[in-house]
Amino acid sequence: MIERGARGLLRLEFVLLAAIYFYFVISDRTPLVAWIVIALIWIARVTTQGIRRTPFDLPIVILLALLPVSLAVSTNWSLSVPKVYGVVLSALFFYALVNQVATRDDLNNTMFWLVVVFAAIALAGIIGTDWAQNKIVSATWLYDRLPRFIQGIPRSIAGGFARNGVGGTLALTIPFLAALASQYSVFRVQYSVFSVQYSDKKRLNTEYWTLNTVVLVALVLSLVALALTQSRGGMLGTAVGLLAIAIWRERRFAWLIVAGALALGVLFALGYGDALLAFILRMDAGAGTFASRLEVWSRGVMMVQDFPYTGIGIGTYNDLAHALYPFFIAAPDEVVAHAHNNFLQVAVDLGIPGLIAYTALMTLFVILAWRAYRALPEARALIVGVSAGMLAHQVFGLTDAFMLGTKPGVLMWIFLALVAALDRQRVMDERT
Repeated sequence: MIERGARGLLRLEFVLLAAIYFYFVISDRTPLVAWIVIALIWIARVTTQGIRRTPFDLPIVILLALLPVSLAVSTNWSLSVPKVYGVVLSALFFYALVNQVATRDDLNNTMFWLVVVFAAIALAGIIGTDWAQNKIVSATWLYDRLPRFIQGIPRSIAGGFARNGVGGTLALTIPFLAALASQYSVFRVQYSVFSVQYSDKKRLNTEYWTLNTVVLVALVLSLVALALTQSRGGMLGTAVGLLAIAIWRERRFAWLIVAGALALGVLFALGYGDALLAFILRMDAGAGTFASRLEVWSRGVMMVQDFPYTGIGIGTYNDLAHALYPFFIAAPDEVVAHAHNNFLQVAVDLGIPGLIAYTALMTLFVILAWRAYRALPEARALIVGVSAGMLAHQVFGLTDAFMLGTKPGVLMWIFLALVAALDRQRVMDERT
């Protein structure tokens, strides 16, 4: 009876975690009852199936171990605690996916539901983003007519999602969707090679067209949402991710990299370098310049120099920068939420040990994705999509940042888990 209840609880794990995470998104809190449910899930896992090990375990454990230290040095727990919740819940999603996805059939089902979730994210961005910000192109007539159903997001400036945050999130998802869409028979290949055999061809065709339709709908919604955000960082990251997919499908697209490099060289030679940098870097404010971004980065570097082992306390960049490292370009009342670089922000929040652990996660991601790509040719569209999405995310993070624990950041952990699951499938295949 107890074992049956434990297995039933594990079957509900994703639903329960999704409900807990949704409450966290709209409230910035994770209540005690949620932690009790999570503890029961882990007890059920340990007693019934055990915990699957992954190559990511050590850096994840280091990051989690640094969180109490970060809280201890934080000067503002109202900013730090939600970020800690975000990191812990993201790690829980990672292990939920790693432990639940054990077969090729599980991978197929996970891929389908991810596509559905990505479509929902794009739709949420369209109906819940704060559009009243500086944009590349003014289209007030359009933004005023967009429906707005999401309000009251904690710590939001205008109540909804920040457009750059939405753009950065879509930079993760669009390349993933594009990779699946670029391989015309991707789902049919997955469903035949990944050991799901149907004798009913009519049913196979129905599911094939259903899945492809969902992918295309999700991709179109995501592209529309990205265009509406006018997020330069999101667009740049997405463009790099899509270019990587284009090169994978047709190597001749690699010439675009050479052409782009030559074009940039010509622009800098003609004296348009400052204008180009200002255009790329002006993501948060209309007056943003290369100098202002250098100022933000320099404050982050000084924080790491002053707090190399503990960091400043996760999520407190704005408070500490204005208090100890005053800006000359940014106004005293201007909110500068982070250091505008993924790697630098991790070092600011958790110190150099956190930076090492984060770098290890990214390095292991590349290694595992490459090994899976070589060993699982039938899953290459999925692997390329996940890899291109992570590449786009890191390009976005060169001049912006998804702080560890930020709410959309859970997608990065899901991508890590997918690669871990694919690597385990590779190992299983090698043993048979």
